[in-house]
Amino acid sequence: MNTPIQRGFPSPFMVYSVRDSYGTEMEKYLQEVLVEGAKVLGVDLPAERVEAFDFLMEELLRWNRKMNLTAISDRFEIVVKHFLDSLAVSPHLSPGSSLLDVGSGAGFPCIVLKISDPSLRVTSIDSSGKKLSFQKHLIRQLGLEGMDTVQAHLPNSHIVERYGKCFDYAVSRAFGKLRNFLRIAHPLIKDTGIIVAMKGKMEKGGRPNHSVLIRFNMRLQRAVSFTLPFIDADRTLLFFARRESP
Repeated sequence: MNTPIQRGFPSPFMVYSVRDSYGTEMEKYLQEVLVEGAKVLGVDLPAERVEAFDFLMEELLRWNRKMNLTAISDRFEIVVKHFLDSLAVSPHLSPGSSLLDVGSGAGFPCIVLKISDPSLRVTSIDSSGKKLSFQKHLIRQLGLEGMDTVQAHLPNSHIVERYGKCFDYAVSRAFGKLRNFLRIAHPLIKDTGIIVAMKGKMEKGGRPNHSVLIRFNMRLQRAVSFTLPFIDADRTLLFFARRESP
C-alpha cells in the first residue's frame, strides 16, 4: 500500500473506454490513474464503476462553475486527491454495512465509497444545501439506491435522536480537530461501530490525548498509514472503537 507509483507510467492493463450522458470521455491516462491507483489501495474497479467516476468527474467540473464545490479544478488532482483519497477507506468497510459521512461537502468520501461498493447503506450529512443538491443529483443520475442526504449543522440533538447508535461506521475528512469529530460521531455509531478519521501525515500531537478518548468512551483501535499513489502524499486513517460494550 505504501509503494509509490511514478506519474506517466506505461500501463499493461486494459483501459476502459466509457462515455457519460454528455458524450464526454475520460482521458485514457486519467482512467489509468484511477484504476491502477485504486488497485494499489486494494480496490478493483470494474468497467461500470469507472463509467460512474467519469460521470462524477464531468458533473463536478460542470457544477463547480456555478457553485464552490471544490478548490481543485485539475482533472488529475481530482482523480488523486478526491477519488483515490476517498477510495482508501473502502477496503476497511464491510459489504452491506451502514455508513455515515459527517460533513460530506461535495460527497467525498461518501459518493466515492458508494460507487465503489453499491451494497453500502450511506447517509450523508452536511450543513450546505447547495452541496447536498449536487449529491442528490448524483444519487438520481447514478441510481445510487440506499443513499440519502441530510442537511444539518452538527452537533445537533435532533440528529442524535434520529440516528443515535444507527451506523456501523462514521467517517469524515472534513474536521480539523479529532476531538470535535469524536464528539459528534460517537453517539451515532452502534455499540460495535467504528469511527474513521481521514487525516494527512500525523504530526506530533495529531492524535487525541487519552483524556479525550476517556471522555467519549472511545479507544484508538488502529492507525493505518499509506502513501497516496502518484503524488507520494502521506495519509493516515485512524480507527476508533468503543472502550467497552454494554
